[in-house]
Amino acid sequence: MANIAKLIEDLPLVNQSRLVASGYGVWVAWKGELHNAVSNTLQEYGALCVVRRDDQALWFCDTDEIFRAIARLQVWARVNPTPVFCQVIPLTLLVGYDLEYTVSLPIGLDQQSVTISDEFELIIHSKLKDKVKNVQGLGTEKTGGDEGLASVEWLRLTLDQGLDYESLRKWYFVIKPLGKMSDKESILGWRDFSAEIVELLQRLGLKYISDVKEGALFFPLESFRLLRSLCTELLGLIKTVKDDESKRYWPIVMAAVLQGSYQFTADLPQKIGLDWNRMTPDFPYVRFMDGFLLSEWFRMNEARYGTEQVSLDSWCTLSLKEGGDEIGYGTMQVALPEAFVAVEGTECFYCGLKNHRPDQCPSKEIVALEPFIWRQLSKTNIQDFSQGFEDVDAEINVDGFASGMSRLLASRSELKNVLSHAVFEINAPGQLRTLKSIWRSRGKDWVDGFKDLAPEEGDFIWDAFRSLERGEMEKAELFIKEAQSASPRNYQPHSLWGFWYLEKGDFSQALFHWQEAERLSYTPLQQGCMAYFQGRLLEVQGNLKDAINLYKHANSLAPTWLDPSYRQAVCMVKMGFTGQAMDLFFDLIDRDPHVFNRILVDPELDRGRVQLMNALWEQWMLAEESVNALKDRVVELADDIEKRFHQDHDFSGIANTELNRLKGLGQIQNFVAYQLFLRGTDKFESDLHVEVKNEIKRINCNLEYLAERVRHIQKEAAWFPFPRLLLEFNREFNACVDKINWVSTQRLSEAENFRRSLQFVEEIEEHISSLQRRLVTLRIIRDSTLFVLMLGRNFIWLELIGLGLLLVGIPTFLYFTRDVQGSFFVDMVNDESKRWEICKGIIIILSTLCVAFSTIKTAMTFEKKKRQLFDKMDDEYRQRSRKRY
Repeated sequence: MANIAKLIEDLPLVNQSRLVASGYGVWVAWKGELHNAVSNTLQEYGALCVVRRDDQALWFCDTDEIFRAIARLQVWARVNPTPVFCQVIPLTLLVGYDLEYTVSLPIGLDQQSVTISDEFELIIHSKLKDKVKNVQGLGTEKTGGDEGLASVEWLRLTLDQGLDYESLRKWYFVIKPLGKMSDKESILGWRDFSAEIVELLQRLGLKYISDVKEGALFFPLESFRLLRSLCTELLGLIKTVKDDESKRYWPIVMAAVLQGSYQFTADLPQKIGLDWNRMTPDFPYVRFMDGFLLSEWFRMNEARYGTEQVSLDSWCTLSLKEGGDEIGYGTMQVALPEAFVAVEGTECFYCGLKNHRPDQCPSKEIVALEPFIWRQLSKTNIQDFSQGFEDVDAEINVDGFASGMSRLLASRSELKNVLSHAVFEINAPGQLRTLKSIWRSRGKDWVDGFKDLAPEEGDFIWDAFRSLERGEMEKAELFIKEAQSASPRNYQPHSLWGFWYLEKGDFSQALFHWQEAERLSYTPLQQGCMAYFQGRLLEVQGNLKDAINLYKHANSLAPTWLDPSYRQAVCMVKMGFTGQAMDLFFDLIDRDPHVFNRILVDPELDRGRVQLMNALWEQWMLAEESVNALKDRVVELADDIEKRFHQDHDFSGIANTELNRLKGLGQIQNFVAYQLFLRGTDKFESDLHVEVKNEIKRINCNLEYLAERVRHIQKEAAWFPFPRLLLEFNREFNACVDKINWVSTQRLSEAENFRRSLQFVEEIEEHISSLQRRLVTLRIIRDSTLFVLMLGRNFIWLELIGLGLLLVGIPTFLYFTRDVQGSFFVDMVNDESKRWEICKGIIIILSTLCVAFSTIKTAMTFEKKKRQLFDKMDDEYRQRSRKRY
């Protein structure tokens, strides 16, 4: 027994519908294997298989062709009996923003079940009775419902056996080359490639009409199978010719249109409601319903990325699915406001939109350049861009474009305001606010030219500028003439004349004055800007080739300026050469990641938006994969910082701040944030490597210094005369030596060893400071002891010498003075009763003199003797002791 509820369970969930379409559903249930004729017939008549299981499937069709399909099946089943049950019911198709689709069934029809008989069975919901009668030869009659079906009136199909109920779904396929057939390059390029296409058409047996003037080829397609085959062959041919350097490729636009009321005549391409000049080349355009039917073999992309409601009659493009399963496939989904992309007309010089004249451009309300707006936009998830543009559309729809944009540009607080500013910032170099900065610039290069701005100087010219900004054309004209009379060789009046004539609509005069302004300009910066104005003017006039040449000229004058290169790529897209433009875009993205967001929000890239969104998606996925892979690395780096550095270390605070910034960037789903994350992570790893390398170098240098200090302390302490009093000193000294030995023998590149080494170095310094404080006391005791010993030695020697001299001198004195009479001193010495007292006095005097002289001598020779003694003992110690560190 088949149960439709099980099918519904397999349907995807669509949270927000981009497209809602009413139509007809066919619930098909069967026994065994479903005959291919059933599936092929439904598909050929325009039915889309929404969901399928082994024994049942649900199909959707948006036209009455479904009744022709079931009539044909019923006729076929009479000849080929098959156990199939078909139920035709009202059904609603829901399509999400990623082009995923589901269906909604009326209440009561979503819980049905049926037992399959051995014959073909077909029933129709009673609400579809009138729809069936609209098809010639078909009718209905009441029938009973089987058990398990919904409690509604069911009908069976009656048909005229004489009719074949052939499908009316047939197409005209149109192929047009890019460019004008009056250009030699276009003629040669299309001639060679069209020969390849004609050969393909002949191989498929298709009869075509060729429009020599426009270069178009168009032909009828009688079946869905033929449409599928043609699209496959054409896309394959384009890919083959592009890859083969020996063959000449030329871009083409192509579309498949239901024949309907169109006639197969030479003017068919003009009657089709398509703007061929805005179509993306190399991708077949089909209706949404045809795109869904072909999505089994092709990738389907929206042709327009606006916020407007689409229908099954809206246009989409097809591309090959080759390699899709291996590499993945997708597209950037950023829907631009309807007011930005839907209006046809002449592009505004200032902003590129087509819904206003240059003198009415909202960009004139922005008084200064806003490069920071791209940094602000880079902090927003790209998924939010579409919602922001929806809010822009809502604001514009309420009060009209001019007033709505004025209110949006008055603030930068919400995403809709930021996006509005960003759109008008894309072509800021072509706006009056740039001219104001150019006049005041003192630099010669675009990058640094606006860092030093001069004050507003000049007679009348600034009054003319402000009058033009306000739209006071007559006042502006008078002031410009006065300024030109005052300074006939000045480029400023000519540059302003260009904008004056631009807003008046006289493009030839505007171009002339900008050429004169370039000739009279002083710096490459000024000349490049004037050349940019000329290129922009030709671009909005549609003279894209000459515009590209002028942009190249502007680029040669200001090589660091990215905008001329960006405009070259935009012109290529407008010409239809999107593939060639993508290389230039990717180069700009490498130089400035903000270009990625600029492409997403640029309404002037509408023609190649499908290809660009696909190409950007590939860049996005590569960046996202790299970011996801590096997120764990950032966590590892944070752990490494924690393991290597103490939180009080100078680098630790800087590193943690940078890592927190990188983690924040990794959470923002924006290409610019991704690139900043990737580049920031690489730079951080490089900085960390350099910091660790320098820190290890500092550790090793510091370690040598500390070891030398320890040797000095050891040398000083070795002479302490009381070793047993040095227990605490020795313990602290040995701790220093052990830590020095540990640091010297470890691999400091390892995080744990690195952190411990930093800690040990600090501890060694603390220990050495403590040892040096202790050493002061030890040195005092040591030096005092040594001084006393040296003093005693000197005293003893002097005393002995003095006593020896006395021992010799006194008897000698007595001998030679024995005959001397009348001398008090001699008499006193010769007096035996006083001789001992005299000797004691002499000895005391001698000892005092010896002490004094020995003290003086010891003080004078102490440092020298101490150094000699220490050096001698140090040499002996080195010879008999093994080095410990």
